[in-house]
Amino acid sequence: MDKSTDKLGASQVIFVGCGRMGSALAEGVVNSGRVKGERVVCLDADAAKASALAKKIGAQTQLLEGFEGARIWIIGVKPNDVASVIRSYASQFESNDTVVSIAAGLRLGYLRNLLPPGVGLVRAMPNTPALVQRGVTGIMADDKEDLTPIRALFEGVGHVVELKAESEFDALTGLSGSGPAYIFTAIEALADGGVLMGLSREVARQLAVHTVAGAAAMVEADPSVHSAELKDRVASPGGTTITALASLEANGFRHALIEAVRSAALQSRAMSGEE
Repeated sequence: MDKSTDKLGASQVIFVGCGRMGSALAEGVVNSGRVKGERVVCLDADAAKASALAKKIGAQTQLLEGFEGARIWIIGVKPNDVASVIRSYASQFESNDTVVSIAAGLRLGYLRNLLPPGVGLVRAMPNTPALVQRGVTGIMADDKEDLTPIRALFEGVGHVVELKAESEFDALTGLSGSGPAYIFTAIEALADGGVLMGLSREVARQLAVHTVAGAAAMVEADPSVHSAELKDRVASPGGTTITALASLEANGFRHALIEAVRSAALQSRAMSGEE
């Protein structure tokens, strides 16, 4: 059994919303061994969707009767539906329960006002690579909530970072939340470059995808080595790579990425009502 299962104890995990992200999280925590399927509950306005997911992972489609352990509620519906969903289950929340919202833009203060007193609250933001268990999730509690079980749960679908200030969610949104779209665009552009220079579309796509994945793996493999050093190791004097890097600089490559993160973070802040 995965050691992280101990961190979740005998928790029951309830997924309210079985869309793509909710389903990815549910499958991830069960497949990783963090929670047994029989202690997972799948709920959705579309009963067929909840039933299909529950069948796939060996979960339930209704709250377990007489359950005495802690319960973690993952609220995975659209931001506009969060308030009505929380209110619909408010009478079933207990003092040892923790509600985790993965809705973008909804602040802890807003969410706290929707909950009965004593119920734990955590805000989390996973990104779409969680669908393939390679996501990154930022988490933060509104009080002194023990984040150990929540961290263990989200580690079932990738890497987890604990944020110290809620304002950091805006920066996280700009970097990792929206970031996959930047990389998808980069992969598309790299493949286009390969096609421009004579490669077939399929070969160019494979080269682009595996080049990006391999480069990321090298950065991840040794945190003590700065990415700039890895770049310098590839760039020989007067060679093809340094020539290409000069072209990237001339075309504002790094500035464009920095501005993309900044603009997405500012939009996240604006959507939260904080200019």
